[in-house]
Amino acid sequence: MKKSITIFILILFATAEVMSQNYKQAAGFRLGSAGGVTYRRLFDANAAGEVMLLGQNHGTALVFLFEKQKPALLFDDLNMNFIYGAGVHIGGASTNCNNYNSNDNHYYSTGYNTIQLGFDGFASFEYLIPRYPIALSLETKPYFEFFDDHNFGLHLFVIAFGARYTF
Repeated sequence: MKKSITIFILILFATAEVMSQNYKQAAGFRLGSAGGVTYRRLFDANAAGEVMLLGQNHGTALVFLFEKQKPALLFDDLNMNFIYGAGVHIGGASTNCNNYNSNDNHYYSTGYNTIQLGFDGFASFEYLIPRYPIALSLETKPYFEFFDDHNFGLHLFVIAFGARYTF
């Protein structure tokens, strides 16, 4: 039964007639882990640059990515792309710690600021809605943080939903 449903869905995708939608720029937002706003500029048919302002790792980071894209499925008439890339981020974070002093029975709040600097990866499935200038995506953006005090600086499960206005 599962095989027949899968084959039916594949045949439906293969026969769907959809208008191709090309865009040069896209601006939007990400919801989920490391959420924020994004801006993408396409350099040619399969290369793009993207800038993101995100809240990640208890701070704010500015992310610069270089991305490549290609059709996600075997059928070119479905407006779904697989986008992958890499880049860097820079930002800052503020951390507060509560310490207990047993001599005078008081809690003292101390805080420190850290810089966020590291490498980013990016992978996404993006669907362009026919007849509307909207692109929806399911994204992952794992990153390595140089000045992180846990997880050896590696953050793998950074998954978000994206929506962009294309123009």
